Amino acid sequence: MGIVVKDLSFSYKKLSIIKNFSFEAKKKEIVLIKGRSGQGKSSLLNVVSGLKKPDSGTITCNNVVFNDEDIFLEPEKRNLGYVFQDFALFPHINAELNIKYAMNANDINFFDEAINNLNLKDHLQKMPHELSGGQQQRVAIARSLLRKPSLLLLDEPFSNLDQDNKIRAQELIMTIINKLEIPCLLVSHEISASDGFIIDHEINLY
Repeated sequence: MGIVVKDLSFSYKKLSIIKNFSFEAKKKEIVLIKGRSGQGKSSLLNVVSGLKKPDSGTITCNNVVFNDEDIFLEPEKRNLGYVFQDFALFPHINAELNIKYAMNANDINFFDEAINNLNLKDHLQKMPHELSGGQQQRVAIARSLLRKPSLLLLDEPFSNLDQDNKIRAQELIMTIINKLEIPCLLVSHEISASDGFIIDHEINLY
């Protein structure tokens, strides 16, 4: 399993954001996407997820075609886990229901593992507006992992976490990536060599 992107181009309001970009991420690999602010890092994740349509190019994940000249697979059919910069929690349901939104009913042990590792046990009944930024971010991480996705997309997933919660979140993410044998595309300015978060390779949107 893995994701292969070939000759991907994307523009917004006639401005070229991504041009003829290619890369590959194999199963269990964490790939760090680098680039200056406004260079298209979040746009790349949105195109891979299907939230934005590319101008051209192909995206294939686990032998499933997401995009090519003739195919555009809707986001809900791509089986992705996505942690957005703004968390994108459902405001009308509590933290527990947000986390369980796409979870298989038989995965209660997986749920317990996630909330314990992310220090969320005491916050499950809170509504999103009652959570701090760091708590919302941890809920978003838990929700993305409990989907058991075939691909994990993380857009600045540690930006609101203190050092202890950042390390715990990183350890859980690495564990789940290896357990599910999935690739991960990561945009982050919060990665430090001292964290122990293993980046397999980097790609540059320069």
